[in-house]
Amino acid sequence: MRRDRYKTSIAFIDLLFNITIGLTMLFIIAFLLINPVAKKGDIIVKAEFIITMSWPSDSQDDIDLYLKDPSGNVVYFRQKDKGLTNLDRDDLGIANDTIETATGKTVFKINEEHITIRETIEGQYIVNAHWYAQSKLAKNYMTGETYKLNDSIEVTVKVEKLNPYSLVYVGTKVLSYQGDETTFVRFTLDSDGKVISTSELPFKLVDKANGR
Repeated sequence: MRRDRYKTSIAFIDLLFNITIGLTMLFIIAFLLINPVAKKGDIIVKAEFIITMSWPSDSQDDIDLYLKDPSGNVVYFRQKDKGLTNLDRDDLGIANDTIETATGKTVFKINEEHITIRETIEGQYIVNAHWYAQSKLAKNYMTGETYKLNDSIEVTVKVEKLNPYSLVYVGTKVLSYQGDETTFVRFTLDSDGKVISTSELPFKLVDKANGR
């Protein structure tokens, strides 16, 4: 009696299908485990806090950001890198925001300075702003129009904690004359870099930084 008619290929097809699924899953897992190739030009910046000071973009005046750390180091335009903090750029208002090129004049229309705290130390940090120089220029470089000299300037300071992110402080104060200095915030860190207190108690840094 012939038994060929009872033979079937279903079991073989099922086995082949299962093997295909298994190999596909292994390929997907292996693909997910592959480390992505690092992009050329990527820059990793290590910082725990960033302090940003800004003032009106149409202002031609020079405002300076100061930071005193718990060790007594003061970072500002004449000492951009001290201890574990650094000032990334001394923005002079309009003075270093304009560049002449072959195609004409280019203006960077933002007045802003940043100080980064690369690693924290326990104690109090003090953040000040100082109106270093009032513009005497009669024209606005951005528009070519007559420039109205400022008799006061609104300055905003923001302190951000990065790891994990939190907004420590943001506030706007008015500098009333050339040479005016104000304390925006003092913030105190514990040994783990956590902010445990803040205040706005005034403390002069300009004279201290210049040895006066």
